[in-house]
Amino acid sequence: MRILHVIPQLWRGNGAAKIVKDLVDYQITHGNLVTVVSLSIMSPSYEKDLKKLGCEVIYLENRRYSLYNPKFFFQLRKIIKEFDIVHVHLFPALYWVALAKYFSSASCKLVLTEHSTFNNRQSFKILKPIERFIYSKYDAIVAISEGVSLFFKSYLGNKYQFFVINNGVNVKNIRQCEIIGREQLNLSSQAKLIVQIGRFYPQKDQKTLIKALALLPDDFYVLFVGDGPLLDEYQKLAQYYNLSKRILFLSVREDAISILKASDIVVMSSNFEGFGLAAVEGMAAGKPVIASDVEGLSNIVEGAGLLFEPHNEKDLAAKIRLLMEDQLFYKSVSEKCKQRSEKYDVSVMGNRYNQLYQSLCR
Repeated sequence: MRILHVIPQLWRGNGAAKIVKDLVDYQITHGNLVTVVSLSIMSPSYEKDLKKLGCEVIYLENRRYSLYNPKFFFQLRKIIKEFDIVHVHLFPALYWVALAKYFSSASCKLVLTEHSTFNNRQSFKILKPIERFIYSKYDAIVAISEGVSLFFKSYLGNKYQFFVINNGVNVKNIRQCEIIGREQLNLSSQAKLIVQIGRFYPQKDQKTLIKALALLPDDFYVLFVGDGPLLDEYQKLAQYYNLSKRILFLSVREDAISILKASDIVVMSSNFEGFGLAAVEGMAAGKPVIASDVEGLSNIVEGAGLLFEPHNEKDLAAKIRLLMEDQLFYKSVSEKCKQRSEKYDVSVMGNRYNQLYQSLCR
């Protein structure tokens, strides 16, 4: 099968780009010819990883933030004709591909994956007719969780059919990944290390973890992996609480999984999530995961890791203490998390997409 993935950017800080990389790996391994189109360039990216897998990577623009160039319409009209399945991720790629197919003779089937329970477009009622037109051009719309499916059914109406396919991680690769040494992070081997991976965007809630650290003893440290527009604000917040020496801001890293495996606890503090990919990565690494009790995280973590009340730093700090002060409980939660991660292995996700593709191409 000839498969094309289209995404705005392949930036390593983007969870959707990571999903594309892992899905491409599965699809090529299972005998498909796969190409990825990125609307623009943003580094560090997954380009080298994809090419190493034997995947062709095409950039439609060589500038970082050029996502709205009308030339994309004409480029995609030509490109999509060569494929059986065109799988689209994120805005504005979903607009460009829908229009390219509508105004072309391409016979490919269009698949769209929705990765979040929120988008800025929903705030503008004037866009809803346009949105409904665009979404109607897709042969299948996939939601990465039940929460995302419910959100879009409410937003668009029930006439659109949504398939729920949970995101997946390469559990085997995560477990085989080397652990970064604490000395490389300038930390003592005795330090109690909490890690959160995620962008500094309104979707996330690193603020609550910073406040929770202020309630914990001095041998607790927090390490943030990620970048984004709120980074400066949270660095200032760390200074305000006199935590600059106990919080490390590492930006986007290629060795994020190695850092995750060096942690004692993985935290996912968020305002909302489509699917808590970093939480699953933490579980696959065999770490106890503590997450906000919000849609997109609670259904993944509940019954394995621990949930805390959103924006409640006291509750989060108490859960962290509970794990670190009771080693039997710590080991029990870690093992449950490890077992839960297998439910979200990339093979499960890849097989579900393969079944969907085949049903569309009959």
